Amino acid sequence: MEFHQTDWLGRWHNFESYLTSTDPHMQAAWRDAEGVAAALPMFKNGAKAFWQMACVTTSIGNPRTLGGWEITPAGSDKLCIEWLADDGAPLGCAVYHLDHVLERGLEGRENALFMAENVAADWPFRCLLAMEPMPPRTARQSGGLLSHLHFQYASSPGHLFDPETNTLRSPMWYATMCDAAGTLLEQCNIVRALHRLPLWAELPEE
Repeated sequence: MEFHQTDWLGRWHNFESYLTSTDPHMQAAWRDAEGVAAALPMFKNGAKAFWQMACVTTSIGNPRTLGGWEITPAGSDKLCIEWLADDGAPLGCAVYHLDHVLERGLEGRENALFMAENVAADWPFRCLLAMEPMPPRTARQSGGLLSHLHFQYASSPGHLFDPETNTLRSPMWYATMCDAAGTLLEQCNIVRALHRLPLWAELPEE
């Protein structure tokens, strides 16, 4: 993977909010997802239940569910990431540099390992392992899906993967952020795309 700073900048919203949404359109998207997911073994307990388990954003060091990130540039090749709780409260902010690329991370793809600078060794957000945003954030301007990414975080790389084999410690942990600029329709279509359902051209009538 190639790191392009601009791909990461802006506001990101935790996918868990899609799971807890009471909006009738989002609930309709989940009902459709449950209908097709019932036939797949990985969703034996339901689609929502699976993603609630996989996309959790709390951790041993951080008991607060994440609300999202605010990412701004730091120089020409670093990221300043502010971590936000689900109520918008700031959880901390740091400058991150790309340490290296893990060849087989989440989804068996290349993942970027970002390390925070000038923070305590036990800070829970010190290490960020993430897939590159997909599709690019500009894709939505031409009808593409809302940009999103899977990630994990911890105070040290060793909590995320074995330093000898680079095997993920928690291969089924798929915390997920989505572009916060997305409309409700775009958010619903992320849920539909995850379950290979046809995308909505517009929100259905209630």
